[in-house]
Amino acid sequence: MKNNYSLATFLAEQFEKENIISEVFKLFNVDCIKRCQLNPSVLDGFIKKFNQNNECDISILEEIISFIKSEQKDAKDKENELIRTIRAHIDETFTEDISIEQIANDLHISYYYMCHIFKDKFNISINTYRTKKRLEKAMKLIVQGNYSISDIAVLCGYNNISYFTETFTKNIGVSPTLFREKNTDIFFHEFYDYDDILLATKIGSIKFLNEDIKVLKQDIQSTSVCMPDDNFKFLHEAAIIEYHGVIYASWYHNPEKELQGYTPICGKRSFDYGKTWSDLEIICENKSENILYCPPVYGICDDNLYMLVNQMVGPDLIHSLDLYILNNKTDKFELLWSRPVPFKLNTNVVALPNGKLMLPGRIAELDGFPNTPAVLISDSGKIDDEWRLVKITENENLPDETKLVHPEISVICAEDVLYMFCRNDKRRVPLVYVSKDFGETWSNVHSCDIPYVSSKIYCGDLSDGRHYLICNNDKFNRTKLTVYFTEDKSKYFTKSLELFDTDIDRWGAMHYPAACEYENYLYIIATKGYENRTRGAVLFKVNLKEI
Repeated sequence: MKNNYSLATFLAEQFEKENIISEVFKLFNVDCIKRCQLNPSVLDGFIKKFNQNNECDISILEEIISFIKSEQKDAKDKENELIRTIRAHIDETFTEDISIEQIANDLHISYYYMCHIFKDKFNISINTYRTKKRLEKAMKLIVQGNYSISDIAVLCGYNNISYFTETFTKNIGVSPTLFREKNTDIFFHEFYDYDDILLATKIGSIKFLNEDIKVLKQDIQSTSVCMPDDNFKFLHEAAIIEYHGVIYASWYHNPEKELQGYTPICGKRSFDYGKTWSDLEIICENKSENILYCPPVYGICDDNLYMLVNQMVGPDLIHSLDLYILNNKTDKFELLWSRPVPFKLNTNVVALPNGKLMLPGRIAELDGFPNTPAVLISDSGKIDDEWRLVKITENENLPDETKLVHPEISVICAEDVLYMFCRNDKRRVPLVYVSKDFGETWSNVHSCDIPYVSSKIYCGDLSDGRHYLICNNDKFNRTKLTVYFTEDKSKYFTKSLELFDTDIDRWGAMHYPAACEYENYLYIIATKGYENRTRGAVLFKVNLKEI
């Protein structure tokens, strides 16, 4: 490989020949034990061949480096597979009365080695992990089942109810009976683990899904908006809006990888309801690569189309908030102002019932990483006016002492109450904040029953009074994309429509949705993953008359 050859050349230039092999060992952390694990006969053969030559043979040195890297990768892969096997075995047997020693015996590995690699990987002992799995199941059964506490003890691997009660109380802080009394209205997702459950019990739940949600089927129109090519292999965080009968879409682009190097805001337009798209246009850029751009959002005010974007000095290190306006004479976006506001944008401008405008997002220190949910409010209802910051929370801390990571937010307004849905990467608990005064103050965080986890949510209000919410609802891999709909003015989602599922279309993930409504259709743009970690954009067109 090219990198191995470059490294071999560098080592030959920097060190005397007799010291090169020891430097290679230092570089790849090859001690005596690890050297024996690298198939010593093959490695020693390479080294002997290298030492026999008077000159430093770059090609042999490259082979040595390639061999060490390959063997280390194979060893690491085998270790990871073993760890997965150990964890899977514990997950299958945690309710059984078997010892840790017996688990090691069943897997034909050393008890001490098994305990060491498990704790090294997860920073928790096997016994503690198994106890958490038992209590995790117990908490779910206590809240969501109709079992007696004694039956739950047995189902979770405890034959002695007194010991179960003691263990539960010691770890959870309350007895099983009191836990049931305190959490009658808590909702637990099937994918919650021990820590997720504890967070959910601390913050309480708000239900949004109708118990009998109707799963719709529709022949959804989908088209490719922008495919990865030789110039831009990576596309992300797209926005979409309709203006004067034209569908506008924009995103940030990268030549190779996310937020690395040249990062312009690019866009396309469709004049035929999303069927075909114009050539790519670059809206704003910094060719020096000192400034990155991310992400675009749109807004319409006084019959003008605006675009807001962030400047960054590094990935998600927000430097400014920039406002562009579409010049209807030149048909180009022009910069109106750039302000040092370290607020990362999430959704298009939201028009509130009180005449003000809102931008959901997150805030940080200037040139810092934004992890505190917040909104910007335009009191005048003008996009090109001043925007006032209101924090949804004081900081990024959650009640269980974890921190929010990438808290992308999106809002609906149901009967003059704002519900701000929030992505939550640190825990698998879907979050929501509530405001009853149009964003001036916000409730403490709650969990909710809509199954979105570590991916962006996008929601909004339709012209007929209904609301929609788009999310990945497959726990982790973003292999399913679903849109939910409420009835008129209600916060309860009664219908769902699957937009994408890799069981049907096996081309990678579909995520980061954004949407706009136009002539009885909901236009949804999303980032689609392709092979070799490349990404493009796809448009879904949902017929609202059939919803």
